[in-house]
Amino acid sequence: MLNLRIQSVEGQSETPKDKQKSFPMGLTVASMVGVLVWLIFILLFALYWSEGFSLFQDIVVFIVSAGVMGLVIGIMWIIWGKDRMQTWSQ
Repeated sequence: MLNLRIQSVEGQSETPKDKQKSFPMGLTVASMVGVLVWLIFILLFALYWSEGFSLFQDIVVFIVSAGVMGLVIGIMWIIWGKDRMQTWSQ
């Protein structure tokens, strides 16, 4: 067991059990930061940039920006989970 941990620390490939148990702290933080940046964008948009837009256009900006943020975060998690998919199916 100790030998497996040393190999993963040295940069060699992880075993399937190590991949299954690893917690994606970086992705979790990136997701939280992404949501925070999106909320700041929506606040700035509402305060400064939405004066010339109608209510319908404001709603469209909200929905499209939420969709883009969700797409970026989803793609990050899909890429992370792609190599772990085989360990879950076994």
